[in-house]
Amino acid sequence: MKYKDNIRSLNDIPGIGEKMTRRFIEHFGTEQNALEAILSGDVASISCMEGVGQRYAISLVQEVSSKMEGVKLQDFLKTREAMDIYERLLDIIKLFAHTGYAREKMHTFFPYPASRRDRIESIRNSVSQHIEHADILKGNEGFLCLLSGVKPLNLKQKPVRIRDRVILTTDPKRFEKAKRRFGDYLDVHLVSSLTDIVDSARGYSHVIATDDDLFSCELPEDVEIEIIADLEACEDWKIVPENEIFQVSRNLRVIESSIQVTRIIRISGMPFLQEVDDTTLNKLEKAIWMIDENGDVRGGIDPEIDRLAVILEGIDAAVASANAFANQELGNTLKESQLVLSGQDMLRMMHDSSELKSVLENQLRHNYVSVMEKARKNICTTLSLQKKEILLLDALFPQNISHPVEADRTQVTVLKQYVKERIAKRKIEHKRQVACSLMGLRETIQKMVKEVLDFDVGFTIGCFASEYGLSLPRLIEGTGIGLKNAENLFLKSRHGTVVPIDYTVGDTSFSPKEDNSRVVLLSGVNSGGKTSLLELLAQCIILTHMGFPVPAAAMEVGLTDGFYYFAKSKGTLDAGAFETTLIDFSVVSDGSGKIVLVDELESITEPGASARIISGILEMLSENEKSLAVFVSHLSELILENTQSNVRVDGIEASGLDCDLNLIVDRTPRYNYVARSTPELIVERLLRRTNGNEHVFYEKLKSKF
Repeated sequence: MKYKDNIRSLNDIPGIGEKMTRRFIEHFGTEQNALEAILSGDVASISCMEGVGQRYAISLVQEVSSKMEGVKLQDFLKTREAMDIYERLLDIIKLFAHTGYAREKMHTFFPYPASRRDRIESIRNSVSQHIEHADILKGNEGFLCLLSGVKPLNLKQKPVRIRDRVILTTDPKRFEKAKRRFGDYLDVHLVSSLTDIVDSARGYSHVIATDDDLFSCELPEDVEIEIIADLEACEDWKIVPENEIFQVSRNLRVIESSIQVTRIIRISGMPFLQEVDDTTLNKLEKAIWMIDENGDVRGGIDPEIDRLAVILEGIDAAVASANAFANQELGNTLKESQLVLSGQDMLRMMHDSSELKSVLENQLRHNYVSVMEKARKNICTTLSLQKKEILLLDALFPQNISHPVEADRTQVTVLKQYVKERIAKRKIEHKRQVACSLMGLRETIQKMVKEVLDFDVGFTIGCFASEYGLSLPRLIEGTGIGLKNAENLFLKSRHGTVVPIDYTVGDTSFSPKEDNSRVVLLSGVNSGGKTSLLELLAQCIILTHMGFPVPAAAMEVGLTDGFYYFAKSKGTLDAGAFETTLIDFSVVSDGSGKIVLVDELESITEPGASARIISGILEMLSENEKSLAVFVSHLSELILENTQSNVRVDGIEASGLDCDLNLIVDRTPRYNYVARSTPELIVERLLRRTNGNEHVFYEKLKSKF
C-alpha cells in the first residue's frame, strides 16, 4: 500500500499532534482541505497559518513528499555543499514565479537518484510543454498581472451573522428547529400575538415567517412579512444566501483573476481545465459579477437599488438644504409682507389679544404653504423620489406657521427606514439568485483556482528555462557527462553574459578521441574559472536529476545514484578538522554509482601529504566503474607521481594580460594538459598597476620567475 493511502487524517502525519491539527482545520476550514494542502505540497498556504513559518511548512511538505516518493532529498545530495548548490538554483528559479504558491512549491522539486528514473522522465516529459507555454505567454503583461493576483482560496469557516433579518414563528417546535438550523446566522423569535409580530417585525428590514394562522391577520401598512410555507424543506441559500456568497466574496479577486487566466490560456491554444466547459465558466462569471468583496450586491446591477442608495446617502443633506431654503424664503416673505387689518379684526383683537396670532396666520398661510411645498419639491427633485416616498415627506415641515422652520427628523427617519427595507428586499432577491447559481459551483471554483496555481508552477519552470535558453539533456547509459556551450547560471544571473564552455568527462559523444576517462584532475591558473566550471557541472547534474533543463546548448549525462560536492577548504585544517574531512571522503569508497566534484582538497595539510591522500581517493574512485570525479588541484604533477590509476589531467591556462590588465584565459579546459598556475602574470599585473616602493617590491618578485 502506498504511503498516501495510509493517510486518512492529520494525525496520521508524523509531527502533527492535536494542537497542530486544530490549527490546520481552523485555517483550511476542514481536515480534508488541510490534508489536500499537505499532500499537494501547498507550502504557501501552510506557511500562512498562525504560528507556522516557511521553514516548518517546507520541512513538513518535503518529509511527506519524501515518504510518498520513497526517496528523500539527502538520498542524492550527499554533502552540505551539494545542498547549497541546489538551494541557490532554487533561489534563481523562484524569481520567475508569479504566485506565492508556485514560489514555495518549488521546494517540492528535488533531484532523484538513478533508481527513480521514472520520476525524472515524468518531469522531463512535462518541461517541454512548460517552455512552450512560457514562450507564448511570458510577454503578455495583462496575463502576468492577472496570474500574479491568484493565490490559494481562503477557506476558513466563519458563520455570517445577518443583523437585519429575522425568522418569526408561533410554533415552539418550529422555533426550536429553526433556532438549531439558522440561529448562528440570524435571529429567530417565538411570537404569540399580533402585537409580538408587529414589535419584532418593525426592528428588521426583512421578516420571514412560517405559514401560521396568526400571520394571516391584517398587518399594519409598514410591516411586510415573507411567508415561507415549509421552512424545513426550504434550502439554506434562500434563508441565508450570504453563507454561500461569503466563501466566494472574500476570494472574489482571486476567482475573477482565475477565470480570466483560464480564458487567456485557452485562447492561446493550450488545453486547460477541460473538465470545466465555457458554459459553466460563463455561469460562474455572471454570478460573481453581481457581488462585491463584502458579499453585497455590486453597484450598477440594479438601477432601483442604486436610486434608493442615492436617497439614503443624500437625504440628510437634501433636507438640510431644503430647510435652509424654506427659512430664507419665509424670511424674505415676512420682510416684504404688510399687515392689513379690518375694523372687525381690530375689534376682535381689542376684545381678545390672542386673536392677533390667528389674524397673522390667516394672512401668511398662503405664502407659508407655498414655501413649504417648494422646499418639499426641492427634496423630491434632488433625490428623484417616487410617489410612496413623497407621501412619507408630507409631514416633514410643521403645519403651523413658525419661523425659523425645523424639519421633523422623525419623518426623515421613517423615510430612511422605508428605503433601507426596499433595498434589503431587492438585495436579498439578487443574493438568492447568486447563491442558487453558486450552489453547484463550489468544487468548480476550487478546481479552477488550484489548476491556475499549478499552471504557474510549470510556467515558472518554463520561464526560467526560456529566459536562460536552457535545454533538456540527453540521458545516456553508462558513466559520463558532456557539455556543449554551457554557461554557469550563478555567473549569468549576476553578470548577464558569460563565456560558454565545452567540457566532457567519462564516456560521451563529446569525449576526446579514444579518451573516456572517468576521473579527472583539473589544473590551471588562479581566477581562471576552475571553481566556476565545477559549479557549472554541479548545476547541470542537479538540474538533470530534477528532470529540469540545463544551461547548455547540448548535454549528455548518465544518471547516477549520488552526488558529492566538496567546496574549497579555507586554510590548512587542524588535526581534528583534518580527521573529519577524511571521514567525509570515506563515503565515496562504496561501490554505488556517484559523481564526485572536489575543489582544491590539497589545503587540508602540507602539499606532499595532500598529494598522496588525493591520489588514494582517486584510485578508489577509478576502481568503481560507476563513479565519475573531477578534482580541482594545483598539485597535479605530485598526484600523478603517487598514483598508478588512469587519471586524466585537464588544464585551464592564461596566455597573458589584455590592455585592461585582465588575464587572457581560455575558459574551456584543454584535455590531457597540465596547466600552470601562472602566478607570474598576477605579479606582473600588480607590477604594472603600482609605482614607488610597491613597484620595486613587485619587480623583485617578478625577477624570481
